[in-house]
Amino acid sequence: MADAEGTWAQPGVHVADLDDLRDAAHDRAVLSEARVVLARRLGVPPGEALQHLIWLARDLDMELSEAASLLVKDGGAGPVGAVAAGRQAPRTEGGAVERQAVLSEAEDVLRRVTAEDTAGDAEILARVPDDPAARAVLDGALDSSAHMVPVRGPDGSVADFLFVDLNGVSRDMFGRGREELAGRRLLQTDPGAVLSGLFDQYVEVLESGTPLERSLNQYTTAQRGLSRTSRMSVRCVAVPTGVCVTWRYHDREDRVARRLERVERLALIGFGEWDLATGEAAWTPQMLANYGLSPDEVPPMPHDLPKVVADDDLPLVEEAVQTMFSRREPVEAEHRVIGQDGAPRHLWVFAEPVLAESGLPVSINIVSQDITRRRGVERALAETRRQMLKQQERMAQERRVAVTLRRAILPDEDEVEQLPGLRTAIRALAAESTARIGGDWFATRSLPDGRSMFAIGDAAGHGLPAAAAMARTRNGLLGLTCTREPAGRLVGWLNELVSSMDPPATGTAVVAQFDARGRVLEWTCAGHPPPILIRDGRAVPMEVVRDPMLGAMPDWEYMTITTRLSPGDMLFLYTDGLVERRDADLDERIARLTGILRDCATQPELMLDDVLARMEHDRAADDTTLFAVHVE
Repeated sequence: MADAEGTWAQPGVHVADLDDLRDAAHDRAVLSEARVVLARRLGVPPGEALQHLIWLARDLDMELSEAASLLVKDGGAGPVGAVAAGRQAPRTEGGAVERQAVLSEAEDVLRRVTAEDTAGDAEILARVPDDPAARAVLDGALDSSAHMVPVRGPDGSVADFLFVDLNGVSRDMFGRGREELAGRRLLQTDPGAVLSGLFDQYVEVLESGTPLERSLNQYTTAQRGLSRTSRMSVRCVAVPTGVCVTWRYHDREDRVARRLERVERLALIGFGEWDLATGEAAWTPQMLANYGLSPDEVPPMPHDLPKVVADDDLPLVEEAVQTMFSRREPVEAEHRVIGQDGAPRHLWVFAEPVLAESGLPVSINIVSQDITRRRGVERALAETRRQMLKQQERMAQERRVAVTLRRAILPDEDEVEQLPGLRTAIRALAAESTARIGGDWFATRSLPDGRSMFAIGDAAGHGLPAAAAMARTRNGLLGLTCTREPAGRLVGWLNELVSSMDPPATGTAVVAQFDARGRVLEWTCAGHPPPILIRDGRAVPMEVVRDPMLGAMPDWEYMTITTRLSPGDMLFLYTDGLVERRDADLDERIARLTGILRDCATQPELMLDDVLARMEHDRAADDTTLFAVHVE
């Protein structure tokens, strides 16, 4: 048969490349599935579940992909006790429709007051005499304060007020002070005075002389299409020339209060204070929620606290209360309260007594944090870890079985049968990673007609399934060799054998038959990396026919390639564990191997040692098998 030409695989695509892509896609899919499985078990979002998976992998001292694989294999279990956070995102205060309605109303007021004639305002201000009473109010006010005089309409009623002067700290809701407001009308600068009813009350103070003191829950005004809202406290008094208004916006206090409320809500932290002298208790809303109390319920005093605690935790709480009163020291403890739904809520509590000068406690400060979710996640993680350890032990047992099976099937390197006209050397290295033991195999056999068969292959996958597929493939080939059929026919039958395996399997192989009388090599490559021929100081990958891997396409007719060898030729066969690295191109790795073989020793054993020392292959990632054949 004439030499057959071809390439190892389709241009730019190699079987090993496809295997690498498949493995990477498989790892990503397993990691994604593991994240979902753990999220379901813990009752947490997938992103948080991924963080817990990373911690589990570190704790168990294994690769993330290995931990994910363990979790997925045991993924049938459902939730194991974790609870959801129970928080909702805060809503903005006031709807957009309400804000738009206030803004429209304010704009209507602005349009009306802007249309009024203000030409006489300067004359009104010029006629205002010195008012010591107004000056005293402005000088004595710690908050924003303004002196205003009335602007009367044709019927004598007050239509607006004019700012005569303001103190130095005065600021309206848009940040305007004395320079911007003095000499301007109230309603043109602050239409909210009409909307809130303050304007009418200022008029009443002016006409009756009765002071006004008012706290507004919400005060809203607008200017140039913008609205502002804040709580506001106002005081208005009459002076000889008009009125003086003093005001304070509570937006800063409100922002601080909102931030504290959000901190409490996000961290589920509540604060409480017991006044031991009056017997009163002041608890924040989150503190009440932590203890399962509604906002209108009266918080329990220290001696009543055990009544809301789970029975098993009573001794702990009573001991903590006793410590505060007898030793007068801060305490911290964890206890449970039983909610209305009967489910326990875990609280971590910090409490400290506040002592008078006499040394006796006069009040107690208490902080509680609801850690129910954390305890649920910890419990679920502990159960998951236990299950993963069991799965890890099962996988370790499978590994031991796979290693034992591998050792039982493959002969030791020094026990390999020597073939007529050839000198062979083999190195078979199992993967160091527990999860990556694969299906590398090799075989040799002398035939009665003087020929010999040698082969190398790799059953796809890892672990016990790969070892089982390796055993069946190798033993099947050794049995088929007795038929003395050409290599292409043998591999065709081997393909049918692998295709019919249960569970389904695939693999690669190079099967060769050597006739020492004419030094003729007949061989077939089924999706395997190409052998390398070393001759006269040159090393070249042998050209192969594009035949598929075993088990991929049933009924495929494999080509037999004929190559004539010469004395001193060396054939180097290997599995993909020697050349595959995820951080390097496969063609470059094969080219590197070819260059190393060109400079290696000509003795088979020394050649294998040189290659292993110089290729820098990843022992943990996959099995590695090297097969050197020297033609005598």
